[in-house]
Amino acid sequence: MTDLLTIVTVLLAASLVATLVLQRIGAPTLIGYILVGLLIGPTGVGLLEASPQLELLAEIGIIFLMFYVGLEFSLPVLLASRRAVFGLGGLQVLCTSVIAAGLAFMAGVSLLAAVLLGGAVAMSSTAITIRQLTDQDELDTRHGRASVGTLLFQDIATLPFLVLVAALGVSGSGHDAVANTATHGLSIPAQSITAVDTGIWRELGKRLGIALLAFGAALVIGRRLLLGIVSLVHRTGSREVFMLAMLTIVIGAAWAAHEIGLSPPLGAFLAGMILGETSFKNDAETDIAPFRAVLLGLFFVSVGLRVDLSAIISNVGLVVGFVAALVVGKGLLVFALARLLGEPTEVAMRTGVILAHGGEFGLLILTLALSQNVIPEAIGQPLLGAIVISMIFAAFLIKANGRFLAPPNSG
Repeated sequence: MTDLLTIVTVLLAASLVATLVLQRIGAPTLIGYILVGLLIGPTGVGLLEASPQLELLAEIGIIFLMFYVGLEFSLPVLLASRRAVFGLGGLQVLCTSVIAAGLAFMAGVSLLAAVLLGGAVAMSSTAITIRQLTDQDELDTRHGRASVGTLLFQDIATLPFLVLVAALGVSGSGHDAVANTATHGLSIPAQSITAVDTGIWRELGKRLGIALLAFGAALVIGRRLLLGIVSLVHRTGSREVFMLAMLTIVIGAAWAAHEIGLSPPLGAFLAGMILGETSFKNDAETDIAPFRAVLLGLFFVSVGLRVDLSAIISNVGLVVGFVAALVVGKGLLVFALARLLGEPTEVAMRTGVILAHGGEFGLLILTLALSQNVIPEAIGQPLLGAIVISMIFAAFLIKANGRFLAPPNSG
């Protein structure tokens, strides 16, 4: 099955059934999408496999997700929550990335590929966490605010990792960055040593420079241009025209980013960031939400299709180790950092439990890196499986966070 109509029909039908079932049992729907991919993919019944058409649909879903994140990006909000965002969030991403990247580097992965692995491990699920905390009426508690602030920094921190994926993919580093080693019975194919080619550094520097210029241009020129276009469209009073304008802006910004050598989701984020500071923010969110939900679901299905169960089963010890690192290791690290920043033991413990899992942006970084052969399958597949497993546990851990200590602290 390779034609687009067949792919979309199978995906939508399977996703509908999975969503209905998971909503009945109160489980996160995004997990359902991943399980659908596993079930209908090559390691399941074999109805579908990863294809260029599906990859395109999945990337459009990512583009809409990053536009939505951009809409929620607000400097006043960031400054108001700077302790949680830049304090706990910044330290958590930095420490988790450094520790995970260091271990990957010691295992024989190249420096920059190891940094990507560290970034993937550092992320927790914004979608699962915020939904669960909202359902439990804990979003405005002290531990809820600390968790959301940390997640906000994680979402923003995804951007430089996307730039790095693009730079490594273009430079053709791929598995050149992997050395001979064996870890937990895992044999990593060797092609070169862990030294990083100077060409990769040049490509990375070039793309970071372009990204900074694009950010500046978005603030100076893009804001005025987009505001003028959206204002003109809004005055027509037509909901249909406004929706078409939003879709054009999202896809157009992604296309523009691609044309100048950046990741398309980065362009969508910048467009969302500009509109997020205008009076049109709520209208944009309303119009984009249905497209984001459906297309992002297809991204998670594509994640399930990419999971190689045979690679996971053959390296089950490594998968268990990764799950333990994501749940126990990350939870303890967040607890320690929260205590270091002066949070009470209860708040630190509950924040650690809430964030003790992998997330959708970790899956995004990892799947993009795997698709461009930046990270070896022998490490990427077990980690991909571990992140998915930890996300399945996440809702239950967040729900149980209040059992660890006293009742919620709303201070």
